[in-house]
Amino acid sequence: MPEPSARDREKAADLEAQFASYRLVDALERGWTITFKCQYCGTGKTWHRDTMLGRARKFLGLTMAQIQGRVVCPRCPGHLPAMSFSGALEPADRETSRAKVAALLLDAGLHPSDYGYGWRGEPIRRD
Repeated sequence: MPEPSARDREKAADLEAQFASYRLVDALERGWTITFKCQYCGTGKTWHRDTMLGRARKFLGLTMAQIQGRVVCPRCPGHLPAMSFSGALEPADRETSRAKVAALLLDAGLHPSDYGYGWRGEPIRRD
């Protein structure tokens, strides 16, 4: 099978406009699992909530398009991985989801206001 061209790799890496504009903290709020697949060697990796709040916490404020441009394959020097997510596009109860992610950020030692989760006059519930 022939090696994909640079244009084929660009097409495979293209993100849907709405997904590309979401920040990683938005993915955390929605409970998504983000999957990366290297277009050169086929290595895949997955970011769950623990990874987002751990090793990938420096990316929380970045959009998916920005993250895609910065992530490098752990096995080869490949850039622009194909990205996808699993989970609901919008949370069922937005206010509860926002409160839970604010609590998660606090528990991780991060300031929720740095990511747009500000004070709304009600205390954050830790259910």
